[in-house]
Amino acid sequence: MPDPIAITITREMGSGGAYIAMQVARRLGYVYMDQQILQKAAGELGCDQGELEEREERLQSFWDKLIAVFAMGAPEGVYVPPPRWISDERLIETEKRLMRELAAKGPCVVVGRGAFYFLRGQAKLFNVFIHAPISFRIRRVMTIYGVKSEKEAAEMIDRSDQARNRYIRFCTGLHRLDARNYHLAIETGTIDFNSATEIIASMTQRMREEGDWPWVQDPV
Repeated sequence: MPDPIAITITREMGSGGAYIAMQVARRLGYVYMDQQILQKAAGELGCDQGELEEREERLQSFWDKLIAVFAMGAPEGVYVPPPRWISDERLIETEKRLMRELAAKGPCVVVGRGAFYFLRGQAKLFNVFIHAPISFRIRRVMTIYGVKSEKEAAEMIDRSDQARNRYIRFCTGLHRLDARNYHLAIETGTIDFNSATEIIASMTQRMREEGDWPWVQDPV
C-alpha cells in the first residue's frame, strides 16, 4: 500500500490559510482535517468542544493552570463535582495521535496543530506556510470577526501570532516562521486565494503523477 499523502497548512491569522486549505481539499478530493480533529479529541477527553476550541494551538498560562487547581475544590466543605482539567501535554498528545490515525487512512489536508512536524514518517508531506502583510490581515480580521477598529484587529493578530509561536516551540522545539519547516510559502497579499489553491493543487497532482515526491521525512 503506498504511503498516504498529507498537505499541511500552517497559517497566520487573517491570511486566508484555512480557506485555501478547504479549497485545496475540495479540488483534489482529499479529506479536510480541522474541526474533525477537535470533535474527536473532545469526545475522547470527555469535555465540551467549545472548551477545547478556546485552547486550539495555545498553551495555558500560569494563571489558567492555577485557577484550574483551585476550581477542583469548593469553600466551606460544600461538595461540587470537580471540572475536568486537561493538561496541555494531554491535549497535544491526543490531537497528535488522532491526526496521525486519520492521516493514515488516505490523502488529506491538515490545518495547523503542528501537523508539518507531527505527521513526519506517517505520510508523504507537502508542508505549506500561508502568510500575508499585516495590513492585509487586519482588513480581513475586521471583516471576518466584525472587529470595529484596526487597533483591535492588530491586537487580536498579535495575540494569535504569539500564542501559535509558543505552541509550536513547545510541541516541536522549532520556530513557526522558520522557512526550513516548509516546502512552499505563499504570500496572499500578492497571490490571491484562487491562485494559491491552484499552485498547491497543481504541484500535488504533478508529484503524484510523476512519483516525484522527495519530501518523505523521518519519523518524530
